Amino acid sequence: MSRRSKVVIFALTALVSLTALAGYLWLSQTQLVGDEAQGRALFVLHCADCHEGAHPDLHKQPPKLEGLFQSKTLPSGAPATDAQVRKTIIEGRNTMPAFDQRLSEKDVDELVRYLHSLR
Repeated sequence: MSRRSKVVIFALTALVSLTALAGYLWLSQTQLVGDEAQGRALFVLHCADCHEGAHPDLHKQPPKLEGLFQSKTLPSGAPATDAQVRKTIIEGRNTMPAFDQRLSEKDVDELVRYLHSLR
């Protein structure tokens, strides 16, 4: 199989995966309003690719974020608090990039509110 064919297959697979993920998130969270709804949109745009699907470029897959605040600790072992989640989003952690230059404080607030809704 040629390199171009592999790239096309990869791109189509990624598109199908993202479309399915967006549909799942929309159907599973239809009762969100205001900041949570905006947070969901930010999650789909910035987070879902790595945290909800199998990302082929990563050796270790990032943790799923459903039920993130139901536990006392985050997957990193840090306390499961709004402040710690905000810090991780803003500063990044290990292979997760920092989003301080991509998201405003309001965006981070909306994203954290949405993460609270994931059960």
